[in-house]
Amino acid sequence: MRGKRWQIILAGTGGQGLILAGEVLAKAAIFEGKKVIQTQSYGAQTRGGYSQAEVIISDEEIYFPKCDQPNLILALSQVAYDKYKGNVTNDCIILYDQEIVTTNCRENDIGYSFNHRAIELGNTKILNSIALGVVLRICSILKNTSVIKVLKEELPERILELNLEAFNLGYESNN
Repeated sequence: MRGKRWQIILAGTGGQGLILAGEVLAKAAIFEGKKVIQTQSYGAQTRGGYSQAEVIISDEEIYFPKCDQPNLILALSQVAYDKYKGNVTNDCIILYDQEIVTTNCRENDIGYSFNHRAIELGNTKILNSIALGVVLRICSILKNTSVIKVLKEELPERILELNLEAFNLGYESNN
């Protein structure tokens, strides 16, 4: 990632853990000595309403705190996909849940079975950890060890192992 600025939007519905995922990315970037800004927004209802986290990671100073030209969008709901599909460059990757989102089949749309994989592991609340793994596998934004370190510091022991398993599943699988 040397010299590159990554603008990442994690968007979906409340309860999917996207705010936490944004915070984990930001803390991992800080751990690696990167410059980072992380913002979040969500509807009045925390579960089920629209939710998103924005993370900008750079080797250089960041002067504007919003993702105005995202490199990657994680869209875990149809609303999230529809919000961005026509407002990004063709180079922007839109990573989406292929069982929930109907796409326009843009050149850089990448589908993944996030919800299905989380159900296979026995808990849909780990969907965000799977997504973090897939994001890092696709873009090599940060070292996976940095994210694992943050997960170990931030998550309670009772849910840590399952989240690490979910992260590794996303990082190592093609779908």
